[in-house]
Order: sequence, then C-alpha cells, then structure tokens
Amino acid sequence: MLLHCKLLSYLFVAVVLAASAQAASAQGFFGFPLAPQQDNLEPIEQLGRSLFNDTNLSVPAGQGCVTCHAPQTGFTSPNLFVNFLWGPHFGAIPNRFGARKPPSAAYAGDSGDLTYVGPDPFGVDWAGGMFWDGRASGHHAMFPESDSSPEFDPLAEQALAPFLNPLEQNVPNKKAVVRKVFFSIYRQQFLNVWGPGSLNFQDDEVVEQAYDQIVKSIAAFERSSEVNPYSSKFDAWLAGDVELTEQEKLGLWLFESPFDGVSLLDANEEEGRTSFPRGNQGKGRCGVCHSEQPGPNGEPAVFTDFAYHNIGIPKNPDNPFYFIPRRFNPDRANFVDRGLAATLEKFFLAQQADPAEEAPLKMLNKEITQEDIDNAEGRHKTPTLRNVNLRPFPGFVKAYAHNGVFKSMEEIVHFYNARDIPGEFDEPEVPVNLTQGIVGDLELTEEEELAIVAFLATLSDGYQPPSNNDFPFPLPFPFSLP
Repeated sequence: MLLHCKLLSYLFVAVVLAASAQAASAQGFFGFPLAPQQDNLEPIEQLGRSLFNDTNLSVPAGQGCVTCHAPQTGFTSPNLFVNFLWGPHFGAIPNRFGARKPPSAAYAGDSGDLTYVGPDPFGVDWAGGMFWDGRASGHHAMFPESDSSPEFDPLAEQALAPFLNPLEQNVPNKKAVVRKVFFSIYRQQFLNVWGPGSLNFQDDEVVEQAYDQIVKSIAAFERSSEVNPYSSKFDAWLAGDVELTEQEKLGLWLFESPFDGVSLLDANEEEGRTSFPRGNQGKGRCGVCHSEQPGPNGEPAVFTDFAYHNIGIPKNPDNPFYFIPRRFNPDRANFVDRGLAATLEKFFLAQQADPAEEAPLKMLNKEITQEDIDNAEGRHKTPTLRNVNLRPFPGFVKAYAHNGVFKSMEEIVHFYNARDIPGEFDEPEVPVNLTQGIVGDLELTEEEELAIVAFLATLSDGYQPPSNNDFPFPLPFPFSLP
C-alpha cells in the first residue's frame, strides 16, 4: 500500500512539473535566458544550437536537448524540483524517467572513442565514449558526407539516442524527427548547411543521411565556444587577470594530484608551495581523475580523465526509474546500475555473433573477455567539474553523482572524504571494483572540505570581476551609478 501511494505521488508531481517545466524549458525552468548567444559561430554550429534548443522535437512536443542540458546550470538539468526530489529527469511522457541524472553536455567533445587504456593501478582500464556507461562508444558508423568511408564520432553518436528513446524524447522513428525539422522555423538554416533536398523525408535514404546530419550539427554546437567558453574565474586567474582568495587557493592546493609533484600555484603565486603545509598538497586526491593541468598540447584543463571508476556511490532510494512501467524497467526497485559493464557485455556478445547478424562495423581495440566485464561492474564515467557549481541563483539545488543521490557540493565532497568511515554513508550500489586510495577516509577537515568546494566554484563559466558599482542583487530596471 505504501509503495502504491509513493508511486501515485511520483506520478502526480511529475505531471505537475511536466506541465510547467517543459512549457518553459526553452527559457529554463525559472524563465532565465538560455545564455548569451554568440554571433561568431559557424553555420553548422548555429544550426546545432537551433536543434539543441528546439522543444518541438519530441512526442508530445515539449522536450528538447535543452530541457535536461541548460546553459544556466552548466548544461545539466535546470529543473530545481527534479534535482531536489529525484536526480534523474522525466521524459516527454512525464511518468517515464531514465535511470541516471543528465550529465553535462559541455566540455565533452575531446572524449574520443571508448578505448582500453589499462592496466592501471587505480583500475582506469577504459576511457572515452559518451554517456555515463560509455555506450556511445564511437563505433557506430555515421552516414559519410564526401565519400564511401563511414564516419565515427562518439559525441554525434550520443545525440542519436535521445530522440528515439521512449524514456526521453519518445519520437517513434528517424523519419518523424526529420519531418519535424522539415516543418521547423529553421528549415532554411538546415538546407543552407546540408544542401537542397537534404530534408526530403519521403526518401528513406535521405532520411538516414538527414538524421545523421542532425546529430552531427548538434555535436558541432556542443563543441563550440558557446558551450565551452573557458570563461571561469579559474581561467581568468591562469591568465593573470584576477586573484584567487586564500580559501580558493587552499582548495586548489588540496585538489591537485599528490603524485606528479606539480602545482599550478608554482607558476601563478609568488609564495608558491610555501603558503600551505607541503604534506597537504593533493590531500583531496581530486586531481588524479579531474586533472587541473593543461592538456598535452597546452589545451585548457577539462577536469576529467574521461575514464570509468566505481567510487562507491550508494543507491538513490528516490530514483523514479524504480517505479516506471515494467516494460522499461523489469527489475523495478531491484535494478542495479552496472555502468560500463553493460556496454562491454554488448561488445562481448557481438564478438560471438554470426557474421551475417548485425554487429558494430568497428570493434574495440581489445577483444572483450568475461574478466573485462567483471572488472567494469559499477564503473561510471568521470564527469567534467567545469560548471559543477554553476546555478542561476544561490540556493538552487543541483544533483550530483550518476544517479543524483547527492544534492549539494558539500555533500559529495564529504562523500569523497569519508566514504569508508562506518555509518557515514549507505553501502555502495555495486560493492565490487571500488576505487581505493583516492576516495575513502582522506582525513580532510571541515575547513579543507569547504576550501575544495570554494575552489570548485571558481570553475563556473561567465565570470565577471566584481565592480565597485555592483549591487549585491540585480536591479529591476536599467540603472548605473555615476
């Protein structure tokens, strides 16, 4: 009886939220503008923005990419109530939910194909691919544009899925998606990019190509400078344009990897390593997986290794995926999120498939064994920490971890610090392959935890140095001090 009442309450709240949130999704849940739109994007990036923000590309209309990946929250969910109550987001059909919270759509373009990179002492055997479980692995052949050679792109491959997923945009087939774009207000924009006749939804071959062109355009936008502006306080500090506070510098000092002997404070602060106790550098171990160091060619840090770890996240008891119809989740509340293991298992089965059966045109760089699958149980992809604390106003709730079980930066930083202390947290959902040595009982003090949170807040894009004329709150009308 209690389970039945809880299910009814979930459905009721979902319908109410769907009616309000999806209607306002193009402007964010609270009506905030999408973000400053750049006028210097390439035509394919502008087209991708139009597709990304189109909430008519679902059945029923009302859900677009932007519904779950809005710029004012770092291209994650802009719905405060979804974040607070659940974590995973509802789809176009409001009583259907995915099993995981939406990851950030920003700073993902360099992830590369799903690739075996092990063995590694921390179990980082796989990297690349898209989604929390890597199932958009970069091994799906896209329709070629110029010759007969297939094209592969994990970011575009990721965008193939939500339109046709009954738990997300719920469009019945590719033809229906292409038809919606044909009747959209940006049809000419599409034709200008991809050529006359590229939206002929009566031709099955054109539909296949147009669908791939749609997701390639979205991927181009997701790689654009509008989605990845590198405009945080951290970036301004690296450029020498602003100072970090002492708390933020302490947070960076604790955040860094303790294993490489390198600190950004060396190059940017006169006092270098002398400001804080030397033994505390990298005490939080964050930089091991979320490196703050530039890339091999000097690229700005994206704060992820694009790899897969099981850090021991507990089950989210409020995950609405447990209560959706059995045809979508036969296991109901007994569902266990296997992460990367489920993806590798599909490749394992494809290896055994009859050559006449459908199989990926491009296989992984390693033949999958049952041991690989076992070692991948519970591993999920490392998210970027850029914009991890970006929110439209103080107090706005964001969800953290792949299932959204944590509701604040303070909570998840404390989890990393104290996972292994008895009584602090529930047991891991998948109690095998747990990351050791860099998560657990790190002995961070409360002051040190808060310093890491303060540093993470410097990774929010759109930073504007404070002015002496700034009010502590937005003015209701155009006004400036003399």
